[in-house]
Amino acid sequence: MQNQEGPIADKEMETSVSIPISEFDDWANFADDDIMQQQSAIHAEEAKKIPFVGNKEPLSMLAAEYESGSPILLEKIKMLGQQYAAIRRTQGDGNCFFQSFMFSYLEHILGSQDRAEVDRIKGNVKECRKTLQSLGYADFSFEDFFGLFLEQLDIVLQGNEDSISLDELIIKSRDQSISNYGC
Repeated sequence: MQNQEGPIADKEMETSVSIPISEFDDWANFADDDIMQQQSAIHAEEAKKIPFVGNKEPLSMLAAEYESGSPILLEKIKMLGQQYAAIRRTQGDGNCFFQSFMFSYLEHILGSQDRAEVDRIKGNVKECRKTLQSLGYADFSFEDFFGLFLEQLDIVLQGNEDSISLDELIIKSRDQSISNYGC
């Protein structure tokens, strides 16, 4: 080995200062399973902070979070305020759009008690089942989702044996086994 002054003697090499291994070199020792476990642990920690469906918050809280941010974003929040008074935060887990949409839809049905809408959607689910089957999908690939979704539709309609309140819908929507399939 050489430095600028010429060959380094063996004695000099023995007394040289060791350079610490960087964080990046440590990652080379991780297997895919280790990284996946770490990601799962991070996700689980984040999940404790934000439920799948949060409580209603005034839209002004969102505006306050971004008050020193982009003026365009603040204008968009202001526009939302013209039509909506509150927000519900959701856990950003990759299913958050679907969870938000389904919760909002079920909350709407719970409030409106629109049986005609529920019947319309049940008809669409029936047609969707037929379409998926005709395309060669195995029933097991979609039946759990459809079954849970139809169950959620039935229980938000009042007058049924298993009818639930808004508070119960929120609790159910925070259950991962329900939130990731039917809400």
